[in-house]
Amino acid sequence: MIRAQLSQRDDFSAKIIAINPSKTLLRDVEKTLKSVNTKPSRAFTGWMKREKRKFDATDDTLRFLERCEFICERSSSSSSSSSSSLPKLNEAKAKELFGDVEFSFKVLLVPGLWGHHYPGYYVTVRDAFRKIGVECEISRVDSEGSVKENARTVAEEIEEMSSSSSSSSNGSTKVLAMGHSKGGLDIAAALSLYEKRLEEKLAGFVCVQSPYGGSPIAEDLLSNKYVRLGVHLALEAAFGQKRNSEAIQKMVKPVEDLTYRARIRFLRKHPLPEQFRDKTVCFHSKTTSKDSAMTNIALYSISQYNEDGDGLVCRSDAEIPHTRVVRYEDEFDHVDPAFPTSFSDALVRDHREFYARENARRIKTGNQMLLPTPLGVKGAELTSQVLAVPGRVKHDAASVHLALAHLALS
Repeated sequence: MIRAQLSQRDDFSAKIIAINPSKTLLRDVEKTLKSVNTKPSRAFTGWMKREKRKFDATDDTLRFLERCEFICERSSSSSSSSSSSLPKLNEAKAKELFGDVEFSFKVLLVPGLWGHHYPGYYVTVRDAFRKIGVECEISRVDSEGSVKENARTVAEEIEEMSSSSSSSSNGSTKVLAMGHSKGGLDIAAALSLYEKRLEEKLAGFVCVQSPYGGSPIAEDLLSNKYVRLGVHLALEAAFGQKRNSEAIQKMVKPVEDLTYRARIRFLRKHPLPEQFRDKTVCFHSKTTSKDSAMTNIALYSISQYNEDGDGLVCRSDAEIPHTRVVRYEDEFDHVDPAFPTSFSDALVRDHREFYARENARRIKTGNQMLLPTPLGVKGAELTSQVLAVPGRVKHDAASVHLALAHLALS
């Protein structure tokens, strides 16, 4: 119905462009356009909760906050806006927190859409786990890959991390999989598509700000042909490829995976298996800070659909049925969990080396869509200041992830 309404609007607009409209006709046009639903996500936001008679989810917010408060250390100079005054992880208390985990585990972090374009994505969280003695790796998934493609990679990585573990008194080491944004969807798909292979290897699953039901931003960007054209033009400008090329189509495909229509089709075939639900924790948040680059997008979702969220994901779409959820109420936008607030020459050098290896691989395989010039230290720091440091966050990304990890393991 929505597609028909959009087509109706486009056809109607085309007819009036060809003539010289009178004031009466313009009033008729305005009335007609107002009667047509041009908000593609209106019928979809929060569809999972509306569709199910009883949407069971255990609210574990208080238990999460207890853990987060225990390990998070805040600066006394809260009035300062510098990154040094932001909250940070207390490593000694974090080690103490995980001292009650009775089995050996490793952590796999799965970044979200186009994550390899940003230096330091998930590095802060990875290093926090390593500092408290937990082996942690960032997934090698293609951040331009589809959900199904990445699900295969995630499954293989979980198996590799589990099988490479040294034997312990309690048996082989299991893997805690944590995914941010689309990364959470990649993990959920892996657990559904490769259930039997992973059932004995998974320690827990944490979904951080993941659009499990879909994203209104993805839906709205691709449902309207004019907006969709703008997306293609932006990618063409960034990568130097024709907007209708195979390379650009590949970039758009993972965005399509985040639309409501795609998620509904996928979940009807591949819901999260029941055996993994009690091991799963979903985290979602909101942004209202004027200093956050995500706030205007969040306000769009509120004004158009009466749905609040972190800027890219609505809260009502971020919960998986029959799992545990953390409904975080303090300021935390969509990029806060993943992006570092400070950069070193080594971090940027590693990112440049990755770009060089990846571009060499693309040339070898005939893919001419090369990655753009990587950011330098100053450029990365400036981008981070714009994206990842909202006015006042109460808990840092490392503390949030470690608290979520402990919650999933308990």
